[in-house]
Amino acid sequence: MTRYFLGALTIEGFRGINNDGDPLVLKFKPDAVNSLHAPNGVGKSSIFEAIHYAIYGTVPRLKAMQDAEQGDSYIVNKFHPGQQATIDLTFVSDDGTADVTIKVTRAANGARLVTSPSGQADPLQFLASLQEDFVLVDYGRFAKLVDISALDRGRSFASLVGLSRYSRLRQALDGAKRTQNINSDLGLSTLDAEVTTGARALSGVERRVIAAHDEVAGAGGADIDKLADLKTAVTAALSGITLLKPFVDEGSVMDLDFDAAEKAIEKEEGGEARKTLDALTGAVASLSVIAVVDADGSDVDRLIDLAKKRDDAVRAVGAEALHALLRDALTVVTGTDWHDPNQCPVCEAKSDAPLKPRLEGKIALYDTAAQLGVELAKEVSTAPGIAKLRQIEEVPAMAIGTSDRLHVALDFEAKKGEVATADLEKIKERLSDLEKLRTRALERAQEETTTLQAQLPPSLVQVTRTLSFAKQFRDAVLEYETAEPTLKAKQDRLKLLNRWKSFIIQAGQAFADAEATLANERIGEIQTSCQELFGKFVRGGPDVKPTLIRAQNSENVDLTLADFFGLHDLSARALLSESYRNAVAASIFLAAAIKHSGVPRFMVLDDVTSSFDAGHQFALMDGMRTLLRYGAVPDGLQFIILSHDTSLEKYFDKLNGTTDWHHQKLQGMPPKGRLMVSSQEADRLKAQALQYLNAGQLDIGAPFLRQYLEYKLGQIISKLEIPVPPDYATRGDKRTLSTYIDAITEAVTLYQAANRCVLAPQQIADLQNHHAPSIIGNFVSHYETGAGTPFNAYALLGVLQSIDGLADCFTYVDPTNGQKKYYRRLDRK
Repeated sequence: MTRYFLGALTIEGFRGINNDGDPLVLKFKPDAVNSLHAPNGVGKSSIFEAIHYAIYGTVPRLKAMQDAEQGDSYIVNKFHPGQQATIDLTFVSDDGTADVTIKVTRAANGARLVTSPSGQADPLQFLASLQEDFVLVDYGRFAKLVDISALDRGRSFASLVGLSRYSRLRQALDGAKRTQNINSDLGLSTLDAEVTTGARALSGVERRVIAAHDEVAGAGGADIDKLADLKTAVTAALSGITLLKPFVDEGSVMDLDFDAAEKAIEKEEGGEARKTLDALTGAVASLSVIAVVDADGSDVDRLIDLAKKRDDAVRAVGAEALHALLRDALTVVTGTDWHDPNQCPVCEAKSDAPLKPRLEGKIALYDTAAQLGVELAKEVSTAPGIAKLRQIEEVPAMAIGTSDRLHVALDFEAKKGEVATADLEKIKERLSDLEKLRTRALERAQEETTTLQAQLPPSLVQVTRTLSFAKQFRDAVLEYETAEPTLKAKQDRLKLLNRWKSFIIQAGQAFADAEATLANERIGEIQTSCQELFGKFVRGGPDVKPTLIRAQNSENVDLTLADFFGLHDLSARALLSESYRNAVAASIFLAAAIKHSGVPRFMVLDDVTSSFDAGHQFALMDGMRTLLRYGAVPDGLQFIILSHDTSLEKYFDKLNGTTDWHHQKLQGMPPKGRLMVSSQEADRLKAQALQYLNAGQLDIGAPFLRQYLEYKLGQIISKLEIPVPPDYATRGDKRTLSTYIDAITEAVTLYQAANRCVLAPQQIADLQNHHAPSIIGNFVSHYETGAGTPFNAYALLGVLQSIDGLADCFTYVDPTNGQKKYYRRLDRK
């Protein structure tokens, strides 16, 4: 797969970079560490944000602002005449294929336009392929990797090692398989309750069908699955009664005109007594099938438990009026006209952080309590125990008036979502009382039935009784045929949803196990490299061996210390200082980035050494240059470092111009003026000294001359490995110009006395007789003693020539390319 370096970056009109008509152009070397230095406020962060906006389409700092602050309005430079930002990126391949150029424009109307002057078929997709977490890293990313929670660290690590897509899918599956989500999203709990209630009700209807059939046609093997046979048997029994046969004729019990049949019986004999008997027979039948059983009481107990949980949640958050107050406060704080997001609009007190997250957290507690209330209301509307209450209270034989029916008020409360625990407890007591009333009513109806049956002619009593049960059979069958398909459909849907629930739980767990295994493999791949890098970044420090441990049943990644002065497996976050924590983060990021094999092969680091100790700073830079850089190792990366650190600038200066380092410096006056880049060449200080000395500005030019002399002498000592006194190596205040010159001249004298000096005789003579004495006599002695300034601009220009002449004494001409090169040491080329 082709991977890409960042070859060049051109910016105009973006954030702090105005440069109207003259874009800022930055060029980077793929096989070198690229450093870019600028003081704070000169536009360095704007460059980092420009790359982020080009690749991701956002500026994180602006995106984090509140809507009222209109963060997007600050993407384009406020002083750019065209109010348009343009970012051009050139990506260089690592396999010799053609470069890819992407142009990203932020138009005046706020639109983001992405094109490819090089003809890339899908520039948006190409930019998306660069969206890896290690590509753009600032100090905040380093700092928080150790300090964030184990879960956030796990997800951040997943993105570092190319597992972000798996992490997102795992999160989605975890959410999908959560029982609460399944129940709420799919209505599984409600459907299950409806099926349970429907099955109970249908079972009661079945019993009524069988009981009525047995009364009419005679008991014996009645099966609801053979409903057609039951209808035939009841019809045949009615046809066998002379008085009823004309009404049955060739039809079925389902088509019988029961009103006409009842009138025919009335004409025979009995009158009102027969009607009463018919009504009592129906009452006995209806009262017999609505007995309150233990399951009904248990169901109501379940509802009471849910209600108590709801009550506990409500008590935990307070009165509903406070809920409304918090919502109103949130509306004010997030409104466009509220002046301070940290100030409470109710009590006017100020906090150290924005109120919005705290208000949202409080409101979420109320929402949780409200959700429990909603779930309780749904359960009440479908609960079998409440359904039994409705049945008993609505049966005519119970003679309960509408105003005395508790289920009416309860159903109204459920619709409003305000079911009270006390009301449910009353329902439980009510069911017990109703069962007693039902039993007594059934006994009275049975006694009255027996009395009437004794008064009426036996034949008429039997006909009346048979017709009454036949009517009950017809009604029960109609109810069954209506309810059974509906229940069947719900049962099929419930079965399907339970299959889905079982599948998603198993699939989610299987994926989670696989993702955890893969993450542990990736951790294993970088663990050793990470520990080795950490050891190099903090040379001389304790060998604590930072260790990443991934949990098996979650995405949590713990960061521990394998060894801490003899103690094992302790928290890195709790024990390490800030500099060491950042070194841990750096080693993790860099070890993961090197192992990554995606499209981007570059890493942009913005002020990542802000809180590093000085020694750790240089160790990090040196590690990137020698251990991680493309060109130094086969699988290395291109590094682009943005820094404002003045001590690092000297380090950048020292390495600039070598094959493994490319340094540039930003200059300008953003956001209104132009921002320029100047290469930090070795003669930068010389050029500045010449500029001021030629203008006669000695007070400004002399300090630059001194810095140039110090730079060149230090370069000679470093390049030729000249031995220096211990104070020079350990104490910056001891590095005087005389110390530099003495160390160099004494080393030359020593190697010359041993007949091992590689310098040509003329170079030695020029050094000892001309350049060193000239520099010391004409400049150093006056500068270090604080004496007056007896020299003029021409004298200082002469010193400048002597500095270059002294440096030339330690160089030779390379015959392969005709360029000057420093000797490797005083005794060898």
